[in-house]
Amino acid sequence: NAGTQGVITPQFTYISLLIPGLSINSSGKASCSGLTSTYNSSHTIKLTIELQKSSASGWGTIKSWSATGLGPYTVDIYKEYYVVRGTYRVCATAKVYNAYGTLLESQSIYSNTVTY
Repeated sequence: NAGTQGVITPQFTYISLLIPGLSINSSGKASCSGLTSTYNSSHTIKLTIELQKSSASGWGTIKSWSATGLGPYTVDIYKEYYVVRGTYRVCATAKVYNAYGTLLESQSIYSNTVTY
């Protein structure tokens, strides 16, 4: 979906919000975050964020965290983790389940890459 300023944003069916975040300070402390929500109060949403590091063979997950909540309330994760020199990103994955535990939607979004 292209908004008025030409910014393209993903449109999901059951997920109303999915935002990853990553920053790394001069000491190597990575601040990893994720934010998600769903529309329906009878749906459960699980958020997982993965801190990933780039290598010659591709991206690999070095740490992950998860949280679960009920719609339409926001589920968020904020974690800090010390890293060594390299290039990193955060992958935020949201999974929405109905009242019977059936998976309705799964989506992932990557943060911008950060080199430390």
